[in-house]
Order: sequence, then C-alpha cells, then structure tokens
Amino acid sequence: MAEIKSTLELALEKAARLGRASSEDLQREKYQEQGRLLAVAYLAEEGELAAALQDLPPEAREIARTAVKEVLLRNVTLPKDGELDERLTRALDGLLVVASNAKGMARLKAEVEQILQNYLMARNSAYQQLKNSFAHGLNNVQRALEAQFRQKIRVEVEYLPQFQDEWRKYQTNLLAQFEPLLEDRKSRMLTL
Repeated sequence: MAEIKSTLELALEKAARLGRASSEDLQREKYQEQGRLLAVAYLAEEGELAAALQDLPPEAREIARTAVKEVLLRNVTLPKDGELDERLTRALDGLLVVASNAKGMARLKAEVEQILQNYLMARNSAYQQLKNSFAHGLNNVQRALEAQFRQKIRVEVEYLPQFQDEWRKYQTNLLAQFEPLLEDRKSRMLTL
C-alpha cells in the first residue's frame, strides 16, 4: 500500500521543489493544481469536467488530465460498509470522461465494478455467516441473562467484542485478497 504523507510533509516537499524550480516546473505545478481542483469540483457535483478541461490552454490539458485521474482514483476504494458509495461511482464515471482511451477505460471500469461487486458479495455473505454463527452460541447466554435479571433481554451479536474481533480478522483477510486486484486496475487506469 502506498505511504500516506501528512500535509506538512507535502508542503515541505513542495517548498523544496519550488526553491529550485524552473518556470516550466512552476507552470506544471500550476496545471496540476488546476486539475486537482477540477476533480474536486466534479466530485462535489459543481462542474462539468469535460468542458472545464477544454477551457484550459492546450499545453495544460494533459498535465491537468493526469492530476484529475489521480484525484478520482484516490476515491476508488473498497467500500467500508455493505454498499457502494455514490462518490466512488462518480469517480469511476469521471475517469471515463478524462480518458484518452475511452474504450480501454470502459473495459477497466467494468473490471473495477466487478471487483467491487465481488467484494461486497463476499463481505456481506461472510458478515451474515459470522453473525449467524455467533447467534447460535448466544442463545444460551441470553437465556441465562434473562433468568438472572428476570426480564426479557435482547443481545445484539454485532456489539459483542468477540464478534468484532473475528469480523476484523476476516475483513483484514478479505482486504488482502481484493486490494491488490483493485490497485492493479487503478494503476492501469492512470495510464489511459
């Protein structure tokens, strides 16, 4: 997995680059920043990506296009809960808009969508199986608690520390299976 840098580290690196940067480097940095801003606006549904790229000077388009792809690809991640995020879907659609090879990007987008669907199916199925497994063992505990407190008690399996531990282990294994597949497609998308 890529190393995540703090804002301070990024600012220090940028300052070091700018200290010895040529006018070309400064112009490139400007175009990259414009691309990042276009991507953020697109994800916030505040702009038309294709038109905004066309409004840039011809020499800026490819640099900005790459920066847009980088931002959009950062939003393509495995879902944290049991469903796809709207932002992820929008990012994938945006990648089609900025692709230099639309046909290749459409193919990779379909592959990413399939990976995400497979991940969600595996995740949701495993979650339900684990929940059912814990529920069977919990019935005796629930009856004992009801007898002790002389009232009806409802115990939610998902909140048990043992359940949470087992679920974290399974999620880690699941991520280890699907992350490399997703990262491979994302790196290929960046080149299209």
